[in-house]
This record gives sequence, C-alpha cells and structure tokens, in this order.
Amino acid sequence: MKRYVFIGSVDYSAYCLRSLLGMGVNIVDIMCPVKEVSGFNSDYCDLGEIAGEFGKDVYYFKKIRNEAERIRQAKPDVIFILGLSQIVPPQILEIPSIGCIGSHPAMLPQNRGRHPIIWAIANGLTKSGITLFWLDEGVDSGDIWAQEEFEIGVEDDALSIYKKVERLTVKLLEENVPDLEKGYVKRIKQDNSRVNVWRKRTYKDGEIDWRMSSKRIFDLVRALTKPYVGAHCIYTGKEVKIWKSRIINGTENMVNLEPGKIVSVNGSHVRVKTGDGVIEITQHDFNPLPATGEYL
Repeated sequence: MKRYVFIGSVDYSAYCLRSLLGMGVNIVDIMCPVKEVSGFNSDYCDLGEIAGEFGKDVYYFKKIRNEAERIRQAKPDVIFILGLSQIVPPQILEIPSIGCIGSHPAMLPQNRGRHPIIWAIANGLTKSGITLFWLDEGVDSGDIWAQEEFEIGVEDDALSIYKKVERLTVKLLEENVPDLEKGYVKRIKQDNSRVNVWRKRTYKDGEIDWRMSSKRIFDLVRALTKPYVGAHCIYTGKEVKIWKSRIINGTENMVNLEPGKIVSVNGSHVRVKTGDGVIEITQHDFNPLPATGEYL
C-alpha cells in the first residue's frame, strides 16, 4: 500500500480528504495551515473535523516551506496538495518517491494562473474543467494526471461551479488512485503552444462599471458571489456588495437613460440602467435602499 501525505486549507480540500479517507487510502499525515496566516481565501476550512471522523490527527503549520523535514520523515510516495494558497518549494516537491499531485479548475494547458473559476464565469465561458497534475517548479505546468471537462450554464455561479469542481475531482480520484496503488503512474505532457495565463484578480476587477453590458455585469456578479467576496458598487461613497442579479429584457425604451441610474425599486429588488439595457439586483447589501432616479 502506497503512503500519502495530504495538504489543504479550503472547503474543496475537506471534500477531497473525506473521499480519500473513505476509500481507505493510506494517508500517513494530514497537514493544514493555521487560519491566522494571512492571505487565505474566504472558503478556508480546518481539516481537523474531517480527519477526526476517521480517527486521524491534523498537523497545523504556518509556512509549508518550513515543513520539509516533517514531510521527509513521513516517507510519502505521493503528496496530495489540493487547495493550498502557498507555493510549494522544490525541496518538498522532490521528497515523494512518485511525486506531488495538485489541482487546477481549468482544462490545462489553457487558463493557467490565478482565480480560474472567477475568470471563467466573468469572461462568459460556457465550458471549463478540472485538472489533476504532477506539480513541478512552474505555474500549473506539470504533467497531467487526469482531467475532465464540464459545462458552465447561465444558471451557474461561483458556488455551483465550485461544487462541480469538488464532485469531478472526487470522481477522478476514485478512478485513478487505484492505478497509483498498482504502480501505474500516468503522465501526459502539456502542450505549451496552447498556454494562456490568467492574472491575479484585483479589487477594481470586482467593481461594477454600469457602462458595461448587462451580460458582462451579470457574469461578474455570479463569478464573485459566495463563497467568494462578492462584486461591489459604490453608493453614497460606500462599497455595497452585490450577490445576485438578472437581466431584464424589453428595455428598448430606456436607451436615453444614463448607465448607473436607478430605474425602479420594487421591494428589495433594484433595477439599474446598464450600457445596453437594464439589470435587476436581487440580492445585495444596500442599507438603506437607493431610490428611483438616483445614481450608482
């Protein structure tokens, strides 16, 4: 039986860990960063609860780069690094006898880089995927171990895509870990001629510019909704989070209105003129509500 170390720090990590432990995989060490370390995503998850269900302990660390000796003592064949917001240094990558497996929610070699779920939805893509790959010193550049594509529908948002990624990752683990146990190690070289790299998202990327099309605003809102930080606009000089919206059709008679103008307020729903139509904000943090005729 192969020896595995598992490292992770988010809800996705916990979902994968539960699956691997349920499969009876020989995980000899479970490692999780402490929550207080800066730079974590909003979906940070303490892996202790999942580990405890299977009678396992968790080792908490601050910087993975300082943990090479501990990992070396575990004598792993494979290290699963699924959901870690820290760079894994070469001195750790070289420890396992087989290698380190990471994940990226895109169809590598396309869409390497930061925030792939957010960018895929914000850019209006209709397809993406999950790739499990052998980590090297590059950025999402290692050999592919397993991958699968999925659809992005107009009803999908960050949370539903996050769940799709979780389910597909577990499916790939269940299909491919048995091969590792038998000593079969699949490695598929990435085609570097097809590479593009997404940059790190900035605060300004999450701000709604009402001059954009209704579709672009709709995509931005669903890309940044929970478990992420939310899109935002500025009202009376303050940031307001926007969590859900829908495009309103039949607004041809509003072509003379300026983008950002409040068209109507019905209950908690706020309709706003956009660059090419009207969008309705259905879930938000407005307090108080803006009035019809005001501007965002």
